[in-house]
Parts: sequence; structure tokens; C-alpha cells
Amino acid sequence: MESKITDKSKRTIMMIGDGILLPLALWVSVALRYGDFQKDIAPFWWLFLVAAVTGVFSLQKLGLYRAVVRYIGPSSMIPVVQGVTVATIAISLTAYLSQAVTFPRSAPIMFWFISILMIGGSRIVIRAYFYGLNNNYLVREPIAIYGAGDSGAQLAITLLNGSDFMPVAFIDDNRALRKNIIHGIKVYDAAHIDRLVKEFGIKQIFLAVPSATAEQRGKILNKLAALPILIQTVPTFADIMADRAIANEVRSVDIADLLGRETVPPNKTLLESCIKGKSVLVTGAGGTIGSELCRKILSLKPMRLVLFDNSEISLYTVEHELNNLCAAETDIAVLLGSILNKSQLSKVMADFNVDTVYHAAAYKHVTIVEGNVIEGIRNNVLGSWNVVSAASDNRVKDFVLISSDKAVRPTNVMGATKRLAELIVKAHAEESEFTCFSMVRFGNVLRSSGSVVPLFEKQILAGGPVTVRHKDATRFFMTVAEAAELVIQAGSMAEGGELFVLDMGEPVNIDDLAHKMIHLHGKKVGQDEEGFESDAIEIEYVGLQPGEKLYEELIIGQAISGTQHTKIMMADEEFLSLGAMTDICSSLSNACDSADYKTVRSLLEKHVSGYKMHLSKTDPSIAAEQARDLRENNITPFVKKED
Repeated sequence: MESKITDKSKRTIMMIGDGILLPLALWVSVALRYGDFQKDIAPFWWLFLVAAVTGVFSLQKLGLYRAVVRYIGPSSMIPVVQGVTVATIAISLTAYLSQAVTFPRSAPIMFWFISILMIGGSRIVIRAYFYGLNNNYLVREPIAIYGAGDSGAQLAITLLNGSDFMPVAFIDDNRALRKNIIHGIKVYDAAHIDRLVKEFGIKQIFLAVPSATAEQRGKILNKLAALPILIQTVPTFADIMADRAIANEVRSVDIADLLGRETVPPNKTLLESCIKGKSVLVTGAGGTIGSELCRKILSLKPMRLVLFDNSEISLYTVEHELNNLCAAETDIAVLLGSILNKSQLSKVMADFNVDTVYHAAAYKHVTIVEGNVIEGIRNNVLGSWNVVSAASDNRVKDFVLISSDKAVRPTNVMGATKRLAELIVKAHAEESEFTCFSMVRFGNVLRSSGSVVPLFEKQILAGGPVTVRHKDATRFFMTVAEAAELVIQAGSMAEGGELFVLDMGEPVNIDDLAHKMIHLHGKKVGQDEEGFESDAIEIEYVGLQPGEKLYEELIIGQAISGTQHTKIMMADEEFLSLGAMTDICSSLSNACDSADYKTVRSLLEKHVSGYKMHLSKTDPSIAAEQARDLRENNITPFVKKED
């Protein structure tokens, strides 16, 4: 109630003020016309009442008094012009009808100009007061806006009306806009960013280019990432139209924006082919790619979605999210279990009449699997055999394996196990009469658990150092949403036995990524001569871990062809028969059960092309046998030196 009374009081004050300014404007007009500020106005005194009453009444009806003065802009001048025009017409008509002979006929024209100046000018003065005094103009943080289009102009108004930031420069690549003044802010060439940052003390840049393509945004961000400045951005038009964001909403730059990947609109037919109205099972449903697959699958309205994972907390988390998204026509089943339990897998597929399986369950962290060889092989190889066999036994219609770029000429156990999983799927595909088996291979997904992006962010927020394995190390990256969408479409194109490879774009240098992430957080890289700067983050090069590559590959050889989707390719690689794979898996199972390290090593090196097991770190359960093997071969084991 108190707020309403206050607002009403403010409106009353403004109406009284205008009621004084309008007659004053008329008096000034008459005085200027006669050149005499002592001119007798008694013969037409009623015209001053007409100016006040009609002017204030018109401005009130046009909504001027409902506008908040501190947020008033150029559009607010429209009701001022309209209201003053009504008052001017009223004065002219009244003077004519009353036959006020001494009233100058040109005075209303002068009144129109002077009234607009007084009414509009008074608002501008009050607005300037709020900018300069009430909002601590001098202590607001100076920022630059990259993009001088409509979005940038609207953002500038929003920031000017706020109390935290003061836009001091527009930056734009459009030559036609350079040196223009927008809301009192000059537009500069993007080539002068370094100078502007130093000149104005800019600590943040707001990116306002919603209509730019992903590639264009990526180029801009990569250019800005060379500076130790915090970058904020407004949403793209696509996000606004999809209700994922609102205009002028400012957010931190997502590292995915640096990739500049142009996504291809999905083929609706391919998306729905293996999902809509069907019973779908996702193994590893609680993981990064598995949970994203579940979200995408649920949006395509399957009859049933079965979530299978051995992590209770992961299942709980994804179930809670999916229940909030669940459509009425879709049943969600959440099952806690292991892919090492073939009988459970077979029962699940039979009981839920599964039509499509997406096999995402795997141990994926290179260094962890490198130190736990036996469990890595059990889960990734023998577990995959169980899932594939159960699908074949239960005549599941479609089966898609989620593979990895680390399966290509692997240098680590994880990559070798993923390659064996591919061989298992291909072998079954050659013999299956009912199930359409296929594989989809791609690189790293951003923000997956254990990946470098969340690790770097955590290290930056902690003040560093940021740990980089090697200056020349590169990796492929893709957003998890794009990966899940492409996996589903690739699986729908399968006719049996295909190995699909996703177009990952250009590889990303990890050292370069670390530098850019530090800069995008508004920090500098390195040390000064006297030690750390307050806003500096050191990069520490720690060396490649056992099994890690300098760079990753996506195909073995050059036999690759296109598909009906521009982001999905198909590789033609060597595979083994089902009989051979049966023997390999049986031998691996026996070797794992007896912790026969030498046989495990021999089998992996024999059947995975190009692989050779590293001898620096292995599963603790086979450490003794490994030690004997090292002594027999006169190999000095890896020993970590203490500081």
C-alpha cells in the first residue's frame, strides 16, 4: 500500500510540475513574439488555463505519468509530442473562438516547440540525476559492448539504467558503424580492442551478436580470448526463440562457444525411427552421454524408456530430472544393475520387450583404467559381450554401441577395450538375422566427468595452477547435446554392421584452451618477476600420463565415406569373425578370473592393432606378476620420485 501511495504522489508532483511548465511555455512564446517580457497578458489569461488543463489531461491519457523517469528513453518523447500537440490545438481553437485579438497567432507554433523542450527536457534532467548521483556514476565498472546492432543498443540502455556497469565503448566489425555514437557511446574498430582496454580500464566485454553464426561467434571469442578480460554474452536468437533464454539476459561464455561448431538441423525422420512409440534401453544411463541420450530419447516420445546403470546416485539424479520432463505416454523404468550380469540383462530386455538398445556403459577414464586393467577389461569388453549377446538372444531390433576415438590405434587399456567392443558388435552383426547392430565413434564431449574443461575451471577458480599434460597435446571436442543427437540419427541409418564416425571438426590444442579459459575468466597467465600477480594463473606442464596420446584419431586407415547426414561418416575397417571373438572373450575372461596379467597383455597386443601395453602402472591385483615380468625382461619399473 505504501508503494502505491508513493507512486501516486510522484505522479501528482509530475502533473503539478507540467501544469506550471505549460503556462510558462505559453508566456515565453508570447513574450518572444512581442519581444517584451512585460507584455500585458490579462486580455487572454484564460488561454494559460487551457494550456495547463488540456496539456496535463492529454499527457495523463497518453500514459506519460506511468513511465518511470529513471528508465525513460527516446520512445517516451512520443507521448510528450502528442500531448503538447493537443494542447497547442486547444489553445489555437480557444483563441480563435474567443476572438482574443491581442493574442499573437504565431504564438501557438512557438509554444509547441518550447513546451516539448521544457516537458521533455525536465525528464532528461531528472534521468541524468539518477545516472550521475543516485547510481554512483563515477564508481560503476567500465565495460565494452561487442556488437553495435539492435541487441547491443538495447543492452546498453539496460546497463545505463542499472547501477553496476557503465558502457564506455561499442566494438564492431562493421565499417559502416564505426565512429557512430549510440546512446552517447562511440563505436570503435575491433582492431583497437587492446588500446581501448588500457585507455578505459575495461575489465569485461559483453558480447551482443545474437544473429551471428556459431562459426562467427567462435572467431570473435577466440579473438577476445587473447585478452585477460571476463567475457559475458547475450543469448543467440535460436536460444531466445526456443525459450531457453530471454533477450538482454547476460550469461558467462560457454566453452562450447569457442569451438565455433555449426550444427546441422536434425532429420526428424532419423531421430524418431528407432525411438517413437518403442521400448528403448540405455545402459550407462547415469553417465554424461547416457543421461543426455535419455533426455533426447524422452523428447521423441518412446513408449518406454529403461534406464540401466550400476551407480545408484547417478540413476537417482537422472530419474529426478526425467520425471519432471516425462510425457504422459512414456513409462520410465529405472534399474540398478551391472552389465556383467548377463542373465539380468536378458531378463530386462525380455520383460520390457526392448526394441532399441543404446550401449553407453563403460569405464572411460584413461588413467583409472590404466591402473585397473582387469576391471577395465571385465566391464568394457566382457560387459559389452553380455549386452550384445542379450540383445541378440532377445531379438532386439536395433543396437547402437557408443565408442571412442581412443579405440583408434590405442595406446591405453581403455582404448584397447573400446576397440574390442567394436569388434564384438561387428562380429555379431555379421551373424545376426534379427538385430541391426551398429557403432558410433566420436571424441571427447565437453563437460563430461573427468574431462579437462571442468578440471580447468575448478583449478582457475581455486587460483591455479592449471595443469596441462603437454604443450602440443590436442583433442577433439563436441557438445554432449550434439553428440547424443547425432548418435540417434546414425543408429537409424544402420542396416547392420556399420561403424559411424562423427565429424568432430578441427582438433583443439589443450594448452591453447587453457590459456583461453584463463583469459575468459578475466585472469592473466603466468608470473611476474616479483612472483604471482593478484590476477595471474600459472600453467603447469605435468607430462603425459601412461597410455595418453599427444593427439587422437577418428579412423583406422583412409577408408571412409559419407552418409545422408553431413556430420556423420562411415568407416570401413578390418574386423574379426564371431568365432574368433568368442575365443578371445573366453580367454580374456579366464585370464581376468585368474589375474593372469601376462595372458591379458598378450591377448590385447595380439588382437588390437597397434596396441602395446605400458608397463608403468597396472592393476594392483596383478602387481606381483607384473613385477616378475619386469625382472625377467630386465625392465626398470616406473617409480615416482618424492619431492
